[in-house]
Amino acid sequence: MIYRVVGESSEWVWSEESGVMEVSLSPGRLMGAFNAGVTDEAWGDLPMPMLSNPRVRFWFTERGWRVYGLRVAAEARASGRAFRVVRRKNPSKSMVVYRDDWQVALLPDRNSWLPQLAGCLVRIPA
Repeated sequence: MIYRVVGESSEWVWSEESGVMEVSLSPGRLMGAFNAGVTDEAWGDLPMPMLSNPRVRFWFTERGWRVYGLRVAAEARASGRAFRVVRRKNPSKSMVVYRDDWQVALLPDRNSWLPQLAGCLVRIPA
């Protein structure tokens, strides 16, 4: 199994009241936890390969989920934003762009991305 944390995106907006830029937590689209900014500290020393394909999505392996993913999900919960943990079976080799012990980078499924989200959510203990 592989796991992915997706969280509600945020944006910087100008606050007339305080006169500074602030993070807006208004509802936004779900995106990968790193790009959504749901956590800063949980990534630790996770390798971050520089891949040029913008369609690539990163998923945690079983081992990566235990070491990094649970921390990412806990910080996403603490952020107060909507988030989901998606679980799916290991992908075919043709979809894999990068793999290490902690993560796997995949190209999107050709058929549809909806089956990845439908009925595959994981509960995170409080």
